[in-house]
Amino acid sequence: MSQAQGNNAGTHSSTLPLHIPSGINYECTGCGKCCSGWSVPMTETDYERISAIDWEKRKDKFVGRNLFRELPEQDQKNGPYTHSIRVGDDGFCPFLVDNLCFIHASFESKTKPTICQLFPYCFNETPSGYYASISFVSVGAVKNAGRALTEQTDYMEQKLGEFKALYPDHHPNWSAIEFVKQMPMTWDEYLGHEAKIFEFLAERGQPLKERIARASIYLNNFYRKQRGVAEVDPSPPAELFGPQGREKNKLKKDDIRLLSTLHKLYFPLKQVTRGDNNFSATAFMLDGFRKAVLAPLSGKPTLRLATVHGTYSLDQLLAMPLDESGEIEDMLYRYLFSRIFGKLYFGAGYGQLSLIAGFHHLIAVYALIKLQARAIALGRGESQVSESDLVACLRQVEKRLGDSSLDGYGAAVFELFFQSKDRCFRFLANS
Repeated sequence: MSQAQGNNAGTHSSTLPLHIPSGINYECTGCGKCCSGWSVPMTETDYERISAIDWEKRKDKFVGRNLFRELPEQDQKNGPYTHSIRVGDDGFCPFLVDNLCFIHASFESKTKPTICQLFPYCFNETPSGYYASISFVSVGAVKNAGRALTEQTDYMEQKLGEFKALYPDHHPNWSAIEFVKQMPMTWDEYLGHEAKIFEFLAERGQPLKERIARASIYLNNFYRKQRGVAEVDPSPPAELFGPQGREKNKLKKDDIRLLSTLHKLYFPLKQVTRGDNNFSATAFMLDGFRKAVLAPLSGKPTLRLATVHGTYSLDQLLAMPLDESGEIEDMLYRYLFSRIFGKLYFGAGYGQLSLIAGFHHLIAVYALIKLQARAIALGRGESQVSESDLVACLRQVEKRLGDSSLDGYGAAVFELFFQSKDRCFRFLANS
């Protein structure tokens, strides 16, 4: 069974089957890193269960601690959660003790907050069934640790049941999906395009960026065919990946502005919470107007990415070796595969974007992950990008994509700027 096919694990009372991706493994590595950077949300039942325990009698670190907080009324309206666990001064959940959950260790898994019991399993309801994926916030997911998900079908069915109980009203609207804006497509038509994308990505004998480019060309050619326009060569331009690739595919002003904006959103310099720092269409367009007016005074635009270690130019970043083969390539491939298999990049899965805009946005994310990994390696004074650098980037971008949202105005800007395959080729050549 190919990775793209996945495994149909069974049918539920709703008659929708569960689809489990092949080639994706998961097992908790016990690193404790998943328990940092956010306030764990709790349902009312979670709060009553956990707050009823006298934690001060169980460990000195809890003495005098205010462990929980009530969520603002607006947050309670937007989901099943009413409270959250307060993050400690170190950024970790206070119940994390020696890299293990103290709640779980003291009682059992079912005592933990419901979201912790479900994490990192994700499920997305579509017209053809529920598609399972694993959140790349988890180190175990990024490293593909443990047994194949297809060997854990009973457990996956159990987790889907927990997901349905937690989100009984989770029924995404896939009725108006589009290939590009103003070009509707049926769900079966989408599945056909997805199969072709997976077919290109699975050609492991070619560099990953070339496989990505081939998938983009396929989508572009389908669009051209529908418009009665001659198709282009299905193979990416030879110079795209050669030594002269950057010279022949220089980033343009809007490319730089788009990458810079998305980098600030997906790799913020300080910790942000859910809903903070979403893409602002108004700010993005005003920034474009301002730069157009000031262009004669500001000189030639260049891409510079700011990190906690410093600000680096594109030349500095691309001078840092990144061996996109072996495990590094596998991690990048699995990330793209998981977002696509889980339907988390277009339509109801992400801002109601069209297929082309959603896929091309995913290409921009791929490019930024590689650039950020180089920046981390530079900041650490290393001679090349390591697997740990990439793990950090994948975890961070996954969390930001999960925490942020794209409103209608933002989606309109994405549709405008992510329709061009040539822009995506420039992203690929400069990453």
